[in-house]
Amino acid sequence: MNHSFILCRGEDEKRVEMQKTEMRRRKVRPNTERFEQIAEAAIACFSELGYRRTQVADIAKQTGAAAGTLYLYAESKEALLHLAIMRLCGLPFEGLAAPLPTPPIGETVALLRTAVGQRIRWPALDAALARPSARTRQDLTAIGLELYDTLAAERRAIWLIDRCSLDIPELGELHRDIMHGGYLSALIRLLEKQSDWPTERIAIAVRAALEMVAWTAMHRRRGDRLHTDGITPANESEIRDVATRCFAAALTVVSD
Repeated sequence: MNHSFILCRGEDEKRVEMQKTEMRRRKVRPNTERFEQIAEAAIACFSELGYRRTQVADIAKQTGAAAGTLYLYAESKEALLHLAIMRLCGLPFEGLAAPLPTPPIGETVALLRTAVGQRIRWPALDAALARPSARTRQDLTAIGLELYDTLAAERRAIWLIDRCSLDIPELGELHRDIMHGGYLSALIRLLEKQSDWPTERIAIAVRAALEMVAWTAMHRRRGDRLHTDGITPANESEIRDVATRCFAAALTVVSD
């Protein structure tokens, strides 16, 4: 065993901790723009790499600052995740104390769950379910438009939840609740009103239609440029119209 290597590594870790402690003791005037910049960098890194693979140094590189500088604003990677989620939830940074202390992960996820509950609603789907009559193509088109617009508007939060859900079980549970729980089952129940297909087959059709809308509303926008996969560029309203028409057509087939 290389005892000198272990000793050096231990000294390095101790030195880093001493540096962090000293930085936390320094008085930092809260800077809203700096908080926002760090939060945006954290969103980008967590959404691309996931929680486990993201290092504080990765977020620092995105901001163009040294890793030590980030500890003046957030005392840990957990605090940086909380800062990212505050940004996604639209919460203000004015008056936020620096450095942001490390919160329990449950508090961070609860913050996001509350925002999701307030912002992600499905009135068109709920209205169609409430009617005693079977769904129509018009119902499905309205549901498709609602789905497209919601995914497009909330795509950054959904990307972060999706990418970090494997590393943070509480986020995985939230991810399942958003799309793979209530929404999927509600849409399946709607289609069962006017279909003799078995539930398993309806579920396949629903998932295929959802994936198509998710790609057009969210995934093609991911990264620094739009991903068209060879599709001739079209304006956003045309893409939205085609996607929702295809969604309605695909689910109308279920009752044929």
